[in-house]
Amino acid sequence: MNCWKEINLNKQYGAQRVFILSILTMLSTFILLYVPANFLFVRSSLYDKYFLLLIIGLLLMYPIHKIIHFFSLVHLKNKIKNSIQIKYFMFPVFQIQIIEPISKWQYIATLIAPFFVINGFLIAACWVFNHYVHYFTILLAFHIGLCVSDFIYIKNVLTAPNQAYIEENENGFEILVKHPNS
Repeated sequence: MNCWKEINLNKQYGAQRVFILSILTMLSTFILLYVPANFLFVRSSLYDKYFLLLIIGLLLMYPIHKIIHFFSLVHLKNKIKNSIQIKYFMFPVFQIQIIEPISKWQYIATLIAPFFVINGFLIAACWVFNHYVHYFTILLAFHIGLCVSDFIYIKNVLTAPNQAYIEENENGFEILVKHPNS
């Protein structure tokens, strides 16, 4: 297989730019969703109990996001390598690396799975617990901001040929295509 394109998110876009884009996405998502969510879901007043659960939800959002990435790849046990590191004495950082090539569409499905699962759950929670729609809107906006890097990866992978394969390395990921003579 030949390398069609190599993508390093930090080198190509810069960590600060991705972080700022993520923050701006969070803010704009909250602004765009809060008023319609208030109109659709809230029949009376909002409650401000359980603020601690909101903070816990914000802290658990990243690990849950990564776990969903992992579960969408768990059937490929021999093609992935995962590790957990603790940063700043309390934050778990999950790293999932695809060490053998997987298909382009399988990679896209893995990247987009947390977006649909978590956001679907949060939207359903708005219906069930409509007095806390403001909390769920905050969590929804936060999660969509977390998904920004996934969407950047998806944007880059979508331009690849349909029969392409994706493999990750320490520098980012490579889009591989089969050599015509093989």
